Amino acid sequence: MGRREYVFATNSLRAGHFMRVFMLVAGLGCIGLAVLGGVMQLHPEGPAGVTARSVQGTVLISAVVIGVYWWRAPWPSFGQSVAFVVWADLACAMVAVTMATPAARLSMTSYVGLIGIFAGFILGTQILRLHCAFSALLIGGIVVWAVLEDHSVVELFIYFMPAFTWAVGVPLISSVLIELGRRAILTTARSAHYDSLTRLRNRRGMYSAVASALRQGGSTTVAVAVCDIDRFKQLNDDGGHAAGDAALVALADLLRDVARDDEITARIGGDELALVSFLGDRGSISELVDRVSVLTRVRGGAVEFSVSFGIATMPSADAHFAVDDVLRHADAAMYDAKRSGGAACAVYATESTTAASAARRHGRDRPA
Repeated sequence: MGRREYVFATNSLRAGHFMRVFMLVAGLGCIGLAVLGGVMQLHPEGPAGVTARSVQGTVLISAVVIGVYWWRAPWPSFGQSVAFVVWADLACAMVAVTMATPAARLSMTSYVGLIGIFAGFILGTQILRLHCAFSALLIGGIVVWAVLEDHSVVELFIYFMPAFTWAVGVPLISSVLIELGRRAILTTARSAHYDSLTRLRNRRGMYSAVASALRQGGSTTVAVAVCDIDRFKQLNDDGGHAAGDAALVALADLLRDVARDDEITARIGGDELALVSFLGDRGSISELVDRVSVLTRVRGGAVEFSVSFGIATMPSADAHFAVDDVLRHADAAMYDAKRSGGAACAVYATESTTAASAARRHGRDRPA
């Protein structure tokens, strides 16, 4: 609950270089609560009695500590962010209920709205709803308490309505705008990384996905299978661009079907598609060749064409590893397959692939 929104907000702040600014503002908010608590100690409607003053003093000290923590510590984890919201809600509630009059108590609850904006932006709608429910119960409880002390609801209206608006209404409305903005950004980001025709990743999306997979999975052997449709220009000339598009979509769907969940498929230009696999300890290049070889001839309805594949590998731990180099090698193998007549799958010969397979034609072996 809220982890997806937390990751999105964290990545957005990091990418925009606003993370330290956000932490500075959060720390200032905590220090502001401490200053407010200090001023309230001297206010006529502030805390009365040793217990109330001690409670506010404890909140004041904790606010200073947490404010400094925001300034000095690294970006908080998801759990730490949730804990901060819980602390902030309880701190504001304790300051509010220890004020001397209903008007002062209700006025203090307005500051809970700032916590709601933090919760909505960093932790998402579900946690914000819990926060707003707590805020509504706090305000409602103070109103009931005041009514039991012979205050009228009408008398308190000018205090609890603004408090409710700021503590509950504004955060909820803000969360709707934040969520709409988040979805718009995600849609834009997705369109920048995906091809609209085939619904595969584009070249930029492939680079991003490979980099992310390598960061998470560590060292492995990266295998790239590059393919394109044989005599694609003739297919376009004979059937028009609609026929070419239909063939591309059909090939993209088939490539997606043979790809595993942890593999990456992409359209990297024109009629050229790619499948990126991370072989690790459980896969082999021969198994990848077997999987893609079934796509060298495509027959389905009005669509019928042949496809040439080129496959290359490179260990990600290699000092000179680059995705572009693996693509270039796979591309060279693919054109080798085309020169031999097409409808084939060829493997770029390297030290890591020679032992497995130099090349494979559809239905028979061939040299690299």
